[in-house]
Amino acid sequence: MVDEVLLSTDFVEPGLRDEVWRKIAKPYFEATQGDEDTILEGSILSRSLSTMLVGATTFNWQHYSRDRRFVLQSGLDHYLLQLFISGSLMGDCDGRMISVDPGDIWVFDLARIFKGSARAGSTISIVLPRERVDKAADGRSLHGVVLKAGLPVTRLLTDFIVSLSNVSAQMEHADILALEGAAIDLLACGLARQLPDGALGDQALAHVLRRRVLDVIDANLSEPELGPALLMRRFRVSRAHLYRTFAADGGVARVVRERRLDASYRELVSPATPIRSITEIAYQLGFSGSAQFLRAFRARFGMTPSEARQEGGTPMQADRRLAQVHEHLAEYARKLGAS
Repeated sequence: MVDEVLLSTDFVEPGLRDEVWRKIAKPYFEATQGDEDTILEGSILSRSLSTMLVGATTFNWQHYSRDRRFVLQSGLDHYLLQLFISGSLMGDCDGRMISVDPGDIWVFDLARIFKGSARAGSTISIVLPRERVDKAADGRSLHGVVLKAGLPVTRLLTDFIVSLSNVSAQMEHADILALEGAAIDLLACGLARQLPDGALGDQALAHVLRRRVLDVIDANLSEPELGPALLMRRFRVSRAHLYRTFAADGGVARVVRERRLDASYRELVSPATPIRSITEIAYQLGFSGSAQFLRAFRARFGMTPSEARQEGGTPMQADRRLAQVHEHLAEYARKLGAS
C-alpha cells in the first residue's frame, strides 16, 4: 500500500505550534505568521507515489518565502502543483505576480524563488518531476502559471486531482507505476496549454537545445571562456537563437553567471569541501576579481561570501530524490509521536 504521513499542529500545545509548522513546511517554504498575534497552524497529509507526492494541506494566514539560499539548501528541482479548495494566495513568482482563489490551480517551480501570502484555507498538492513537465512545456517557464476556476482545462484537471487524491491511499504499487506516467503527462500538458506560443518554430528542438546547453554550462563553470560565444560555436547556433532559448531566464550570459554563483555558495557552506579562499573561488569560477564577485554574490543571496561561510549548512544534492521530503515528514511525525 501507499506510504502515508499525517502531520498537524493540533498534535502539539499552542506554544510549540510555530516551531512545529516551520519544520513541517521547511522542505517547501520558509513560513512566518500572518501577523504578530497569529500562531502558525496547519496540517499536511503526504502520500509517496514513486516519483510523485500527493497530499492535502490546511493552513491559517501565513507568509511564505523561498529565496535563492533556501532553494540551494533544499536541493529540490521539481514542480509543486496546488488546487485551492478554499483560501487564497497572492505572491511574486520570480517577477511574475499571481493571485490564486478557490477553484484555481497554480504551479510553482521549486528551483525558482517565491514570496507570497496565503489566507486560511486548504489545498490538494502534487509534486511532479521536472523532466516530464519541462518536456510537455517545451522548455517554457511554468513558474507562477495559474489556471482559473471555470475554464474547461481547469475543470478537467480539478476532477483528476481530486480523484487521484481520493484513491491514492488504496492504490497498489503496480497500479501506481501503471498510472503515474499518464498522470504526469495529463497534468503537464494541461498546464502547458495555458502558456503562450514560444518564439522558436520547433519547441521540441528548443527544449533539447536548452537541456544540452545547461549540461555544458554546468560541466564547464571553471572555464574562463564560458559564455555566449563559446556556446554559439559549440552548438552552431546564432546569438539570437541562443538568446531566445533562454529569454525567460534573462539570456544565457545571466544563466552562466547565476550558476557560477550558485556553485560558489554550495562550496562556501558545505563542510565536505576543502577550504579555499574567497578570492580563489572567485577566480576559479570565472570572475575577474573578488570585488566583482562580492557585488554579484550579495545581489543574489543578500549576504557576503564571508557571511555565507560563517552560516554554513549542508546543501542537498541537485539530484536529491523526492522521497527524502517524504522521509523528512515521516521522521518528524515519529518525533512528535514520541514526545
